[in-house]
Amino acid sequence: PLSDGRLMIALDDFINPKTGRNIFGCSHIFDHAAKDNQSKYPWAQNVVLIGLLKVIKGRWACLPLSQRFYLPQKAINAKSDNMRVAGKVVSFQTKLQQAVEMVIQVAQHFAGVDIIIVCDSWFGNNGLFKPLRTKLGNFVHLLSRLRSNTVLYSIPKIGSSKKPGRPKKYGSRLGSCAEMAAAFMAYASTYHVFLYGKYREVNAYSQIVMLKTLKCPVRVVWVFRKTQWIAIFSTD
Repeated sequence: PLSDGRLMIALDDFINPKTGRNIFGCSHIFDHAAKDNQSKYPWAQNVVLIGLLKVIKGRWACLPLSQRFYLPQKAINAKSDNMRVAGKVVSFQTKLQQAVEMVIQVAQHFAGVDIIIVCDSWFGNNGLFKPLRTKLGNFVHLLSRLRSNTVLYSIPKIGSSKKPGRPKKYGSRLGSCAEMAAAFMAYASTYHVFLYGKYREVNAYSQIVMLKTLKCPVRVVWVFRKTQWIAIFSTD
């Protein structure tokens, strides 16, 4: 199950639209990907899922490992019949709490193995990272998309300040992720990356910065396409 000696785990959530009014876990869930002719709040189940990422025949595949039904607190407080398990009202858990619980359960079977959680920017924050680091230590890392408006800071210089008190946790403000993308585009290098089943040329630039959302240094990689760019960060 390991990839280059590391366990790669994908984390995401999805909605499962339904029509029956008494189906377990259903409520009106916001769908950010809804088209113009679709409801923004469909009647659906909301599921948080983790899966094993592994290259199979030249392409990444995801094998589901565990899932949790996300039950909105409003629906639980309303004591809706379709929010009960064996007739009993369940305790509310956030999606991040559910994700942490599932990852820890899987990690118990891979003691001493580095685990990389691959997720989108919604999950890629300290609400996920801090409790995982507390429980699993430095064996767990995040690989996530970075929001364009996230502010980045330089690494603080150790021993550079003679002022009394604690040393600085963050260096100078570098700018937002979007501002740095515009500044670094001209300095991007070309890399040959195995992508979608074959090696392709990718223009990218990377730098180690500090993130206040995680309170630790991360490596940010800006990937430049013809008309747009994306930013990805990793804590390993």
